[in-house]
Amino acid sequence: MAPPSRCECPSPSRRFPGLLLAALALLLSSRSDACGPPPTFQAMELTSRPKPYYKVGEKVNYDCKKGYHHFAPFLTHTICDRNHTWLPISDEPCVKKVCHYIPNPLHGQAILANGTYSFGNQLHFICNDGYYLIGKEILYCELKGSEAVWSSKPPICQKILCKPPPKISNGKHTFSEADVFEYLDAVTYSCDPAPGPDPFSLVGESTIYCRDNSVWSGDAPECKVVKCQFPVIENGRQIAGLGKKFYYKATVIFECYEGFHIVGSDTIVCNSNSTWDPPVPKCVKGPRPTYKPPVSRYPGYPNPDEGRLDSLDEWAIALIVIAIRKQMIQLNMPLTRVNQPLWQSKGAEWIPLLGLPVHLLIVLKSAHTQ
Repeated sequence: MAPPSRCECPSPSRRFPGLLLAALALLLSSRSDACGPPPTFQAMELTSRPKPYYKVGEKVNYDCKKGYHHFAPFLTHTICDRNHTWLPISDEPCVKKVCHYIPNPLHGQAILANGTYSFGNQLHFICNDGYYLIGKEILYCELKGSEAVWSSKPPICQKILCKPPPKISNGKHTFSEADVFEYLDAVTYSCDPAPGPDPFSLVGESTIYCRDNSVWSGDAPECKVVKCQFPVIENGRQIAGLGKKFYYKATVIFECYEGFHIVGSDTIVCNSNSTWDPPVPKCVKGPRPTYKPPVSRYPGYPNPDEGRLDSLDEWAIALIVIAIRKQMIQLNMPLTRVNQPLWQSKGAEWIPLLGLPVHLLIVLKSAHTQ
């Protein structure tokens, strides 16, 4: 009996390459006929998770991001077109949320830093002259939940007021009956008559005013007796500010008699502690000394200490120059005049030796004349 015939079926190894190629072709054809990821925007985002590719005719929807709201009638979806691109769409439907309008404060201004009230922008406040700001100088439009709100309450501008200025002993100021002083209001102090023979002097600024930070522009002055001693100068005299009594800020000018010169300032002033400033000068016999700086201190002259060589270096240079000099004489090489010569030899030959010390020049001169 003949054995049963076996079915001649292709082996799995023969079938797999075909299946793989078919699957790959299907995958490539499906992706080539599809759209890639949909476009992204600053103001809106997809309502669903993005996929690597989409079929023709497939639609995706967008929603406004946090801080933005939808502005009809613009569309917020797009479709994968037959040419494998997405239909045109923009994020114009979504606009930034804005904070509520804040008007200018009374006696001040509110200035938008970026020109709009949308979130992320700032509002700056300033006050007019004579007023100061109470509250935050800058407000920020921020997101609180889903709403745009200001970071703080708007400030106000309040009138600058100063308390009454200090009272002083032995004196008074104008408008002493006022309880409050406004911005730039000024008062002037004066001294009372003194009970003794010498008057009170007003030491300090006589007038102060209310400043922009609600304080006075300076300390109150004081009224006191300021009297300097009679200035005596031997071998000299007063030529200005003559008097028998010298009170606050009295000024005296001196000069010395012939044959004397003044030491110190010729002008002195009586200061607030009843002393002369500067002290009374002196007249010293003889002419006024002149203090002329040495030549080396004038512009353009070198400092003699600059570039100074020590003795060993100087003699080494001298020996080198002597050797070169003798070699030039043996070769009958004429010396050339360079710049300004320091000395001239008997043979009317100019030797340029600028910069060498004098004692080296003497050595070189003796070597040249030998």
